[in-house]
Amino acid sequence: MKTILKFTTIIALLLVATTAVAKEPKLRVINKANDKALVFEWDTQEEDTYIKIVDADGNVIYSEDILDTKVYTKKFDLKNLEEGDYLLEAENALKKITYTINVNDKVGVAKRKEKVKPVFRKVDDMVYLNLLNLEGKKVEIKVVDSDNRMVFKETLDNDTLVEKAFNFKNAYSGNYTVIVRDNSSVHYEDIVVN
Repeated sequence: MKTILKFTTIIALLLVATTAVAKEPKLRVINKANDKALVFEWDTQEEDTYIKIVDADGNVIYSEDILDTKVYTKKFDLKNLEEGDYLLEAENALKKITYTINVNDKVGVAKRKEKVKPVFRKVDDMVYLNLLNLEGKKVEIKVVDSDNRMVFKETLDNDTLVEKAFNFKNAYSGNYTVIVRDNSSVHYEDIVVN
């Protein structure tokens, strides 16, 4: 058990180091006479990334999958958009960043919200879960089988680093789902045991 704990701690530290090395996204606002735009740049670390812009009614007005690109840079022309608030969302396997954009006479960024996602790693019959929970919010972890029967459940409070190792070596054949729920989101990881 100590070996598993040491291993997951090392993985978590590597995850934090990798995340720290990656450049933070940059969002630059352009407000000129005939030009209202945003320039978004993100070091995607060659992770699959998804970008979208959503209007106040929840309609996706732009979306793009970014594959196999180390650095993503895009200029978004906003001069033809109606006045109002929009969301620019950028998401990869590690995190989701949401900017609230105000489009009026000028373009402005009202706020930025970042959500770190759990990282799952599968090695043989083991599944490792790491979640950086900087706000120390309540985190609920469940494992259910294909018949939606609870195999494991735990609720953690005030843990800034959530680490779990699940051993499926002696599990019955079938499909399992690891569910990680915090205050604002739910994440799923499917496991197949043969």
